[in-house]
Amino acid sequence: MKKSLFMGLALTTMSIVSMTGCGNSGSGGGSSDGAVKIGILQPNHPALAAATNGFLSEIAANGISVNPILRMPSASGSDTNAIALDLVSQCDMLLGVGTSISQVLKGAIEGKGKEETASLLFTAVTDPVSAGLIPSPENGSGFCCGTTDMNPVDEQIALIKECNPDADKVGILYTVTEINSKIQSDMAVAKIQSLGMEAVVSTCTGPSDIFTVANNLASVDGLDAIYIPTDNVIAENPGAVSSAVSGKGILVVCGEESMLKNCGSVTKSINYTELGRKTGKMAVQILKGLKNAKDIPLEGASAEECEYVMCLSNAADADVVLPDSVKNKCRNIEK
Repeated sequence: MKKSLFMGLALTTMSIVSMTGCGNSGSGGGSSDGAVKIGILQPNHPALAAATNGFLSEIAANGISVNPILRMPSASGSDTNAIALDLVSQCDMLLGVGTSISQVLKGAIEGKGKEETASLLFTAVTDPVSAGLIPSPENGSGFCCGTTDMNPVDEQIALIKECNPDADKVGILYTVTEINSKIQSDMAVAKIQSLGMEAVVSTCTGPSDIFTVANNLASVDGLDAIYIPTDNVIAENPGAVSSAVSGKGILVVCGEESMLKNCGSVTKSINYTELGRKTGKMAVQILKGLKNAKDIPLEGASAEECEYVMCLSNAADADVVLPDSVKNKCRNIEK
């Protein structure tokens, strides 16, 4: 994934023309060749890489030359704060990809006293208001703006009933430290209950116990399906879930497409490249001096921009048969 991501960044940078950029106050942030330096902090995850590439592609499409400084924290995240401070020292425009990453960058900007000169764009943040990034969806203060990857959770849960009208018990699996996953889990519980089903929530603490927790959940008597919201930890260790449900006839619905490739049967997924492009449009407005970050409201993917996706090979491995009504509206991917 890293190789393809860096190739994408290189192509993006090569394809654009020069333009002097600005930060939140309309000044600085350029490199010696006139390109705008944008510090990007992004976990190693395919969907988040797609958002980054969409962001840079949109800026390039508007004729702005950028010098992206892409940094990825280690798997443990122990170096995230140090990386964020370094990026903030170098750049007046930052991109945070994901909730916790964006929170760290915001804190670094405040710690460096750059609230008046820097802009923080965020993408793939489920609830940026609860995360403290912006005061409201309308925004209106501060130096942050961006896009939410709030999933179509209701429609994802509805897929369970469409696949199995007799389903009455649904498990939910997520990592306890993932704030965005907890928000989606709560939404999923409400939808599951509204459809007359029982929700069984299980949480893992990290990569080491995903299989154990998933296997215990898959062994719950009468469990018909498992829902996994967007969760970076599980996404990086998808084999644990697929092993836990193998041959058990349990439908797995994932939060987005890249997770589905390895550990699920079906989803309705956000296009993370397009989400990144929406964030890129915001950056263009700031770089061209048209708006400050605080004047740009939150955006997300519309229902029309989400797509039904299935992985028939995963379904077969789990001994699950998807009905024609689902297969006819889904694009199939291979694991």
